[in-house]
Amino acid sequence: MPPIRDQAVVVTGATGDMGRAIAEMLAREGARLAVSGRDGRKLVELESHLRELGAACVSGVVDVTVEDAVCDFFARAKAVLGPLDVLIHTPGLSIPGSIPAMALTDFQQMLDVNVKGAFLAAKHFAAQVDEAAGGLLINLGSMAARRANPNAPIYCATKAALAMMDEGLALQLAAKNVRVTTIHPGAADTQFWGTRQVPREKFLKVDEIAEVIRFILGVPKRVVIHEIAFESFEFFRGK
Repeated sequence: MPPIRDQAVVVTGATGDMGRAIAEMLAREGARLAVSGRDGRKLVELESHLRELGAACVSGVVDVTVEDAVCDFFARAKAVLGPLDVLIHTPGLSIPGSIPAMALTDFQQMLDVNVKGAFLAAKHFAAQVDEAAGGLLINLGSMAARRANPNAPIYCATKAALAMMDEGLALQLAAKNVRVTTIHPGAADTQFWGTRQVPREKFLKVDEIAEVIRFILGVPKRVVIHEIAFESFEFFRGK
């Protein structure tokens, strides 16, 4: 099984609940980390915490929808850590609402964060991978890509678009010795929900999602996992 220890891993959206849990898991496993997020205060605290866990770490405040910022961050990550081995891209945005009543700005913002952001991260990660060593790109999709809901149909559409983009990306990046995996977790107990009244106690825990990612990182490099879909069994069975 390939070790996570000493792998150069980028986690985008690391100041969110899910990104932080993933970064902490990687630090405990001995990875060398580059973490990004939009909240500078949280990012400083996270970098300090990851270093306390023993990880070499570099961080950057990055808006994943701005290409210059994304390009600069990945270039700096490589300058500090060497060629990059893994990207785990987690940012996502949902603005619930009916399509006839939705503002174009809300539609565009979801498209920008959920699709454009993943495109830019993949583009600039691929440029920093050593082809001989290979790489692994993990995008955070959603079960919403597989089943529409009436509350956030545009979010569902953007996650479905991400899944299809990943299928094409996998075909293209295979030539650069980079594997692509899309994970589709169900609803998770995070701040993603804001003030929405949802049964968060029945949702996936962020540490459970981090465990799925740890499994993907542990499979032999001769194996590519294209997709994994999973959710809380308690929520699935409706109890």
